[in-house]
Amino acid sequence: MEAPPLSSPYLQERRIVKPITGQPTILLADANLEVLDQNASLLQEIGLFNHLQAESGSEAMAMIKNFRPELLIVSQDLPDISGLSILSLVRQQELEEMRTIIVVYGKKLDDRTLTKLGRIGVDSVLHHPYSGLDFKKQVTDILSQTLDPKLEKAEKLQEKCATQIESGQYEEALQTCNEILEVDSNAEVFYNMGYILSMRGHFQEALKSFRKATLINNQHARAFKQMGLIYQKMGLVDNAQQHLEHAAELHMTLNQENEAEEILNTVLTLRPNTTNVYNSLGIIYRRQGRLEESVKAYKKAMLVHPDDENIYFNIARAQIELDRTAEAQESLKKAIALNPSFDPAKDLLRAIGLGFKLKP
Repeated sequence: MEAPPLSSPYLQERRIVKPITGQPTILLADANLEVLDQNASLLQEIGLFNHLQAESGSEAMAMIKNFRPELLIVSQDLPDISGLSILSLVRQQELEEMRTIIVVYGKKLDDRTLTKLGRIGVDSVLHHPYSGLDFKKQVTDILSQTLDPKLEKAEKLQEKCATQIESGQYEEALQTCNEILEVDSNAEVFYNMGYILSMRGHFQEALKSFRKATLINNQHARAFKQMGLIYQKMGLVDNAQQHLEHAAELHMTLNQENEAEEILNTVLTLRPNTTNVYNSLGIIYRRQGRLEESVKAYKKAMLVHPDDENIYFNIARAQIELDRTAEAQESLKKAIALNPSFDPAKDLLRAIGLGFKLKP
């Protein structure tokens, strides 16, 4: 199927940013070293020499925090953190005073992914395969964009609104939100409106605002969390659990483990015997190196659901990192007994039997 043009409706939510002058810091992220070198050479041909290179999504995120590049050109197909997830993380955190242009490219850009990219705020999509001429033109065009005066006004009002919320001026903040909506209907203004309305006890109206925020940005984890907390206050436990777990899942996707852990512990106050919550906590603890806590969480999950082979597989990974090889082998054997076609468990059991170590 022919790729949609750059004026595609998938990009209708894209941000227009201030033009960048001089030598911007550019981050290139791709698992393929040849593509990285090729793109770096193309940038040099148009006079751009200040660029960084990352071979994984996690390496890219570290460079973003350390160097704050003004332009990201990232592959959707990165092995650990996709281009979409990098975009989500940057847009949600919006590192202070940082306005980053993001170009995403890759082979796995189906309609669903393009829609998500547009909603979250990608600045441009480079469709694969692309020529050197296409690459250079797109970078040149994106760097020369001008700021829409309406969006500039909305940004200033957004800052005013945030200050008013922090100082408890909710009525004034709500008025500012309505001013923003006259020029720009973005996810953050609806989130702020939802927060203000919930603080004033107008739960149904708050839910409507949070829901609008998630329709614009379906990875707005904070909005899903707030909806869950409102449902909890309303005594609607099923709805609360559903929204809170979804918020935690989004935070985990973005490697925001602390936020996810807090939400999952809230879910446990609602439903203490929720298997997937203990399993998710085990994953978080293992990522953070809290291996003993990870094992304890997985064991709680087992008590609730002893027939889930994935839990035995996950606990085995933590046991391997704790150098409890014999215990890990037993866990993997139980996983395989529950599901004889569980190939990852078979591969891991075979690997540790041969003395291979599990990478953290």
